[in-house]
Amino acid sequence: MSWGSIAILILVIVLAGIILTSPPEEIPGAGRFAIVGERAPEFTLAGTEGTWSLRDHLGKPLIIAFWTTWCDACRGDLDILEEFHVHYGDRFEVVSVCPEYWSRVPDVLREHPVDFPVLYDPGERVTREYERLDHMRYPFTVFVDGEGRVSCVWAYALRDLGQLLKLVSRCGLM
Repeated sequence: MSWGSIAILILVIVLAGIILTSPPEEIPGAGRFAIVGERAPEFTLAGTEGTWSLRDHLGKPLIIAFWTTWCDACRGDLDILEEFHVHYGDRFEVVSVCPEYWSRVPDVLREHPVDFPVLYDPGERVTREYERLDHMRYPFTVFVDGEGRVSCVWAYALRDLGQLLKLVSRCGLM
């Protein structure tokens, strides 16, 4: 075995050790999304159920899902969020925000019906306030506590209801 091969093997072992022994992220999005820990920015948007304002929905935890119509993973998130809403809607608010291609939303909702508000964010103003990153990525989900503070942000697709419940717990909302 050459010195180069040995060096690569050692490097792989060291990197694997670092990855395997790194502590799990305590609060999803902390350190990556500046909004975590801050007061949720106030907004009012129109949507499928009329006008919706954040200030009218504080008092219990809130899940805000940001998505777009061209994103297949986002459609799966809608299904998972609807399942969550059916089971936990008495304890949590759920709302989703779509910043583009609003004319396609009715088609998506026919395939993935939801019983929570879907809001339109023309120009992505609200979406950008919540994400605060240069590279927009969909879907992303923001968890807000009952006092209106952003507890955490999940910048990936949801896998299933079980994962969503774990996220809600890790965010300190259960």
